[in-house]
Amino acid sequence: MTSRAAALGAGLAAAVSGLVAAWRYLWRRPVRFPRPRIGTAGLVELVALAILVASLVAASMILIDPLVPGLRGNLPLEVVRFFERITELGLGGVVLWPIGLCLLVLFGLMPRLDAMGRRIAAAAAARVGFLFISIAGSGLVVLVLKYILGRARPHVALHLAGANPQLTFDWLALKSSFASFPSGHSAVVFSTAVAFSALFPRARVPLVLLAVLVGSSRVVLGSHYPSDVLAGAAVATVFVLLMVKAFAARRIVFSVASDGAISPMLGPSPRRLARLLAPAAARPALEEARS
Repeated sequence: MTSRAAALGAGLAAAVSGLVAAWRYLWRRPVRFPRPRIGTAGLVELVALAILVASLVAASMILIDPLVPGLRGNLPLEVVRFFERITELGLGGVVLWPIGLCLLVLFGLMPRLDAMGRRIAAAAAARVGFLFISIAGSGLVVLVLKYILGRARPHVALHLAGANPQLTFDWLALKSSFASFPSGHSAVVFSTAVAFSALFPRARVPLVLLAVLVGSSRVVLGSHYPSDVLAGAAVATVFVLLMVKAFAARRIVFSVASDGAISPMLGPSPRRLARLLAPAAARPALEEARS
């Protein structure tokens, strides 16, 4: 039992050390040329797009958000129950725990592999690390924003006086009931969709459709306004695209063509990775049985 606990502690220490080393490696790795670009938009087009998104959010606050409070009570019970299940996909723990554990396992097993094994495991860890940083980072940004802005949730706005209760903001209220804007669930699910789409472009359409469905569930259940969902999706998408550019500029996970176009590098297949890591994972148990 003691040797097993010692092996677990050593693996955890190696995993943490690997995480720190990977983060340092990312930001110390030199930026290469040509610089990556996303789409064909220049600075003027990007500013125009930002103004358009901000305008849509503002328009939603004034025109659409007032229609949301009380929506849940007018829907059939089966529809509400369906969206109660769907909305759980936007919980940070549902996405981040498996990704984080996978990353820790890769870093923990890496010291037990040979040179080729470490290269393959490192390639897999880079992709998992990109997912974790993108999803956790965007979620953290939205979490800070929503508690700073302090917008009343729809079910709270129902009991507020005034002509426009949906526009009630209580800055730094630091309460869950005043943490509606932007939507955290939407940030998690949209960052997940965009990050996985960057690695697996063919899965982009179903991933985005699932993200839209989860975002819609927040409105149906009365936890958020449409503008909250739109803002959370926008912040998450921008954050993940910035991470794509950061990784691509250092030629990690993504390659960059001569015209700056970004594409995912080929990585180890799940079957090959499983064949590689299984012996390393079983090695501590064999050593314990022999002792």
